[in-house]
Amino acid sequence: MAAYGGGHAAMIAPVARGLRALGADVDLVGFTTARAAFERADLEAGSVIKMLDPDPAADAPYREAALTLLTGDGHADVTREETEAYFTIGLRDLAEQLGLDEAMRRVRIEGRKAFLPVSAMERYLLQTKPDLVISTTSPRFELALLRAARRQGIPSVAMGDLFLVDEREWILSGDYADHLTVISPVVAEELARDGLVGTQTHVTGNPAFDTMRPRPDDGARRDALRLRLGLSDRTVILWPAAQLGAVASDQRPYARPDEVVAAMERICERDPGFAYLLRPHPNAPFEMPEGARNGVLDLGILTPEEALLTADLVCVEVSTMGLQAALLGKPVVCVTFAHEAGFPRYGLAQVVESLDGAVDLIAGRRFALPSKDFSMPPLGSATSNVIRLLQRLAASIDGLH
Repeated sequence: MAAYGGGHAAMIAPVARGLRALGADVDLVGFTTARAAFERADLEAGSVIKMLDPDPAADAPYREAALTLLTGDGHADVTREETEAYFTIGLRDLAEQLGLDEAMRRVRIEGRKAFLPVSAMERYLLQTKPDLVISTTSPRFELALLRAARRQGIPSVAMGDLFLVDEREWILSGDYADHLTVISPVVAEELARDGLVGTQTHVTGNPAFDTMRPRPDDGARRDALRLRLGLSDRTVILWPAAQLGAVASDQRPYARPDEVVAAMERICERDPGFAYLLRPHPNAPFEMPEGARNGVLDLGILTPEEALLTADLVCVEVSTMGLQAALLGKPVVCVTFAHEAGFPRYGLAQVVESLDGAVDLIAGRRFALPSKDFSMPPLGSATSNVIRLLQRLAASIDGLH
């Protein structure tokens, strides 16, 4: 099993834990920030370093070249050695296809997006000999792993988190996983309509959302969390931020933290009954911008489930937490990037074209509940659904125990 950090690690982790509890031998690999995320979840996991060539001499010239591509400090959850391994593996595969000079030129232009190390993943699979390969729908290393499994004749499962819009380029390629789990029948139907071949879809839900399952003590927990944060008597807006410096598919930048805070403060000025909870992307923490008088910065204070429980409404650009809030029946306002977020087109959010629009809508208290019931398996069932699928696949593989 392998995944990168953020929401994909959160989706893989409960499945890995469940499989191990059943006695399965799970080789769990965390790319980028996922290794640390798995370890924080008390899951033993390796990093991309495991996927280097067993013969260091074979990787040596590419490692030397890769070092010239690395500048500055990386994420705190990713060691320097892991970054070097990631670039060495990606660069070697690319250089074997294009030659080293062209590969270096490509990486300088495209960065990590240039990587698709299928050969490296094939070497790893030949070395480890798994019965089943499980990853997510991400590009680069995860996609390379799934394609390597297909070339080696190893059954594979890709776990889809949301609506799989951007991912369709490779999901529909005909060179993908044997099986794909999806969040809803709507996604399965859209993929079939768009021409999916060679991959069987399974509607399981998203295991990362299982923690959102309603609990009998939710009311008391919500009151305690809001009291702890000093938000008891306020209407709380949750803003889960996009990754710092990231841009949408059309190259438009997401809002900076200072722009978000300025907008939230305008809402609070117009209606002092509001306050806000600003939650950085897990891969890109930041400090609270100046001028934040009515906000709380959530730097790991709350779990995602606790943040959603605390909030009265959620204002997002593309964060998965917008969908999670809608599935919980909370009002959601999607700012600027509704197409990128995906879920607003299913009636799960109100859409505004700018932060100014969000200020007017929210300060005027014109936000509303989701207008449609999005069809998906019950919250809390996804991990079990995925594990049952994997058990069925395992039963069909000779020699898998």
